[in-house]
Amino acid sequence: MTKIAIVFLCFSLCGAGTFIVSAAHKESEPRRMNVIPVKNREIARPVWVVT
Repeated sequence: MTKIAIVFLCFSLCGAGTFIVSAAHKESEPRRMNVIPVKNREIARPVWVVT
């Protein structure tokens, strides 16, 4: 009986934690990345990896 109560407690804590994290994640605004496209004028050369 005690083991079942402990397992139920662990599952309920995990479920509550998952619900809280997902709710907090939805409210936060998405992160904006400062990305600038770079024009690479060098010719792409194949690279051979020897193992």
